[in-house]
Amino acid sequence: MATYLNKILLFLLLPTLLIANDLTLEKVYDEVLIKYATIYTYETNFTQENYWKEIDVYKSSEGKLYYNREKLLMAYSQPVGQKLLINENSIAMYDPVSEQAIISDKIELELRPDKLISHYWDMSEKELVDQIDDTIKIKLLTPDKERILITISNNMITEFNLVDNNENFVLYKFSNIKINKRLPENIFELNLPEDTSIIDTRNK
Repeated sequence: MATYLNKILLFLLLPTLLIANDLTLEKVYDEVLIKYATIYTYETNFTQENYWKEIDVYKSSEGKLYYNREKLLMAYSQPVGQKLLINENSIAMYDPVSEQAIISDKIELELRPDKLISHYWDMSEKELVDQIDDTIKIKLLTPDKERILITISNNMITEFNLVDNNENFVLYKFSNIKINKRLPENIFELNLPEDTSIIDTRNK
């Protein structure tokens, strides 16, 4: 009788538990957006891992990421000297090895941590994977079967891992995050060597 009663209670409680979990995730998401809305300067160390399963190629990069309300810079220390600068209207990628800079129209997907999660949130199924103190792991599943694992600590995104349906992935990890601190002088100026070949693909 007790087992049967437990089953009945669980059946009755299950919808409530699922709704509570959804509300918890939405609250986590809202608090992340509120936190990032207060940020006018952001600086962090980052590591970036890419894997292309079709050709079995793995690449690891690292560097510093800076942004303010208008511009974003990824300054790589590995590969040394690579830069990616995004402003209001364009994106510039510089590679010192090839001595080339490519300038193109701004991409739809922004690389700011809060914009990454916002891009996928509404369209995805959501699951709370783990929670330890103020650190939460959430999994998103998009309609295209992309899997996204996000780690949030104290309302700041510290990891963002996107795996597509072909098992290719990109993983960003953010550490030593500083918000609303003075950024280095002229950090968003892209000063290129004179012999740089500039390829401008913007629609004019």
